[in-house]
Amino acid sequence: MKGPEHEDAWDAYLIPGTDVLVNKLGITTNAGLRSAENDLVEVRIAELRSSPIIIRQTFDGRHLKALHRWLFQDVYHWAGEFRTVGIAKAGESFVPPLNIEQPLQHVATRIAELDQLRSIENEDMPEVVAYLYDYLNYAHPFREGNGRTQREFFDQLLARSGRGLDWERIDMEDLHNACHSARAFDDLGPLVEIVSNILIERPG
Repeated sequence: MKGPEHEDAWDAYLIPGTDVLVNKLGITTNAGLRSAENDLVEVRIAELRSSPIIIRQTFDGRHLKALHRWLFQDVYHWAGEFRTVGIAKAGESFVPPLNIEQPLQHVATRIAELDQLRSIENEDMPEVVAYLYDYLNYAHPFREGNGRTQREFFDQLLARSGRGLDWERIDMEDLHNACHSARAFDDLGPLVEIVSNILIERPG
């Protein structure tokens, strides 16, 4: 759904006369694009996880851009670039494009203050991760691919303290609903519960 900011720029993301994102693959249907995108991004995720040093892990906006560029480099010309349009989902607007840097800077500052979460005990980790996840979700810095980029960001962050998140334990719809509760109703409870259920220890 388009937002009120940069209306002209919105159309630049779409194939003229359609609601399909312009892509490197020449695909002109949403179903075809979703299928190809999923396959190509899965390959890039596998490569990234086998060699995390591909991306410089600074845990800030630059880090997010680098992750998005890596994951979506085969699909979109604008991979790794912050969106220039306002967007909303299920009637809920995300931060306007001109303000994207503000929540990202807040997240980066908190991560640094918490020694990349190494100073956080396991019992406190779900609440801390849920808080940071909510902020990044509200920023929603990219036109497409925010969720996958964000999940890789947190996987890399938690790996610094020998922990991780097992995303396969949850339904993505439950995650989306939890994010909606956090943003629309200021209720982090469902998101904290999800993080508690998927937080794992990683052997050193």
